Amino acid sequence: MTLSLKELTAEADRCVACGLCLPHCPTYRKTGSEADSPRGRIQLIRAVSQDILPNSARFKEHIDLCLSCRSCESACPNSVSYGTLVDTTRALYIKKESLWLTVAKPFIRHRALSYICTWPLWLLSKAKLLGALKRIVPAAKLLPAISKPIAWKALYPATKPKHGAVSLFLGCATNAFDNQTLSASIYVLNALGYDVHVPTAQTCCGSIARQAGDAVEADALLAKNGASFDRTMPILSTASGCGAGLQDYLTTHQVQDISTFLINCDWSVAEITPLQQRIFVQDPCSLRNGLKAQKAVYDLLKKIPTADIQALPGNGQCCGGAGAYSITQPEMANTLRDDKLTAMQSNQVSILATSNIGCSLHITKGLENAGMDIDVLHPVQIIAKQMGFRA
Repeated sequence: MTLSLKELTAEADRCVACGLCLPHCPTYRKTGSEADSPRGRIQLIRAVSQDILPNSARFKEHIDLCLSCRSCESACPNSVSYGTLVDTTRALYIKKESLWLTVAKPFIRHRALSYICTWPLWLLSKAKLLGALKRIVPAAKLLPAISKPIAWKALYPATKPKHGAVSLFLGCATNAFDNQTLSASIYVLNALGYDVHVPTAQTCCGSIARQAGDAVEADALLAKNGASFDRTMPILSTASGCGAGLQDYLTTHQVQDISTFLINCDWSVAEITPLQQRIFVQDPCSLRNGLKAQKAVYDLLKKIPTADIQALPGNGQCCGGAGAYSITQPEMANTLRDDKLTAMQSNQVSILATSNIGCSLHITKGLENAGMDIDVLHPVQIIAKQMGFRA
């Protein structure tokens, strides 16, 4: 939740400045600046909230550089709610309407508009003209590969004896750029005996707006989602960033990462083809520090016979994706991503599993720039393929 000014100061006062968070902070590791550490940022937040320091451009720079990865929360002995502190600070002091957010907002709000606009991009990619568009329009270089847009049904009934019903959260980026993971999720859930509901009125989770300091827009999107989803069934998210945002702020509903839900299903009805390959897993910060559900991904992938499941070295550090961070802070985002690329290269990774669309897009773009041929897939898509799913 977003705090009041008084609550913000009180929460900041709970930090005892012990410094145990410092080695866990990605930006502090890179800059070595106390002002770019959780402890330093909390001191700055406290000082600005009490009018000891001004809300200056320099203050904004240090807050903007924060990834909101929340690794510091996992290390904090006093359980300071750092994520809530930064969300509130951005809403109170950092709010800005950037050009990219102004342009993107209608597409984030309205899924139908996004659906309409992805069609020409997909057709350009099929005609191998997307490269020409990227040369003509520099901003188009940020576009990832586009899957054929899907008009979702409201209900996908179970193909096995029914065990229950769930709702699937589409997300704005996942729906536009990774609808194959959503299709794979429906396939697996149906095969395990679950009806899958896809509410037509659902919208963005609000995390991108909240990261930009627009709490009003974020709360409006949350309210729309709250009215769209049935409270009697769990909301499953394939993007851990969306799942963490919904779990933190949409408290009226039960929200779960899809891997967490699947690991507790009855798999006796599933036929899974063996896969004699090593799969490395990248832990998104939102899954590790927000949902605290990274173990479920490994347990899920271990259901694939003969597959060797390994954690990507350096999983404790953010990849730099972090929602819109790769757009707003490209230098730091790319520096952090380089560490992931180095880890993948040194470990001869051929398949990387990640549970967050932001991580997937950011890492895939880095691999493309580096000329590295590595499949980056959602864990559900990997197991779905071994169960017979074909994109």
